[in-house]
Amino acid sequence: MKEPVLTPWIGPDGQIMRRLELHLTYTCPERCVFCSEEHRMARFKRFPVTWGRAATVVRQHAERGGNGVHFTGGEPTIHPRFRDILRLSKKLGMRTSIGTIGTMLSRPGFAETVLPFLDEALFSLHGPDAATHDALARREGSFERVTEAIRRCVSLKPGFGAFVNTVLTRDNAEKLPQTIALADALGAKLIVVSNTTPEGAGLDAYEDLAVPLSVLADVLPRSVPAAQTAVLRFFGVPMCLLGAHRTLSNDLHWDPRVTVEWTAQPGSVKFDGLYSWAPDRKRVHVSQCDRCTLQGVCMGVFDEYARKWPTTELTPIQG
Repeated sequence: MKEPVLTPWIGPDGQIMRRLELHLTYTCPERCVFCSEEHRMARFKRFPVTWGRAATVVRQHAERGGNGVHFTGGEPTIHPRFRDILRLSKKLGMRTSIGTIGTMLSRPGFAETVLPFLDEALFSLHGPDAATHDALARREGSFERVTEAIRRCVSLKPGFGAFVNTVLTRDNAEKLPQTIALADALGAKLIVVSNTTPEGAGLDAYEDLAVPLSVLADVLPRSVPAAQTAVLRFFGVPMCLLGAHRTLSNDLHWDPRVTVEWTAQPGSVKFDGLYSWAPDRKRVHVSQCDRCTLQGVCMGVFDEYARKWPTTELTPIQG
């Protein structure tokens, strides 16, 4: 029987989806205090993502016209067939990227083996020093490993897309300028500053983690000059809090994607796709947004924040 021809994903506004996010693992040696995947890892870690399953998803994505795949987890580099999955993706003509804590890529032998098939890595770096980062990652030595991984990848592969993701909490927000400066000095081409998402462990401890809007309005704009060469993006932040730097909002630079992961079904689990056409997950518009001319492009504030605290710090942008 002939297999059906797969067609491209077309969004509600006619946009074509090119990006795949594939969850390769449901385990991680770190237990970040804000980890949005904490609940999913606990629920699905007993269901390994086999080589055959991953290869099928990648091939189907390529057939649909996909040109990029981002591997995530858990920690994707600990998948036993990680190199093979990367190599297949490159063979199919896709740009490859991963989200990683950097442990495996800090190891010379591993990095040299996989870098020929890896175009980008989004490294988790949550502070400018070991004390800050390791406390948030809840793993001693994490800071040393991730900074070494960035240095190694940049050194071994000229042109490598070394990106950094730093998650803001009440414990590291004031150190954001120093964290950005460090990432920039390490050779990061892109630095994504992510507001804590109320999901997983981030939801469990949200009252302790969430940075007040007044603090964000202060620290985010004054952190921008710390990036000398890297591009900055701010995720999960209402655009009005960025002041004159609101064009750095990730809401304006986000690409549609399909995320393939284990999902719960009645009496079973399924490796299925979540289709995202806008960066509005867990985001809502509040009353202050009603008079803002950017409401159509800004996704607003996190829903859990709006439930727990006032949002009067939001200033509608007019004109």
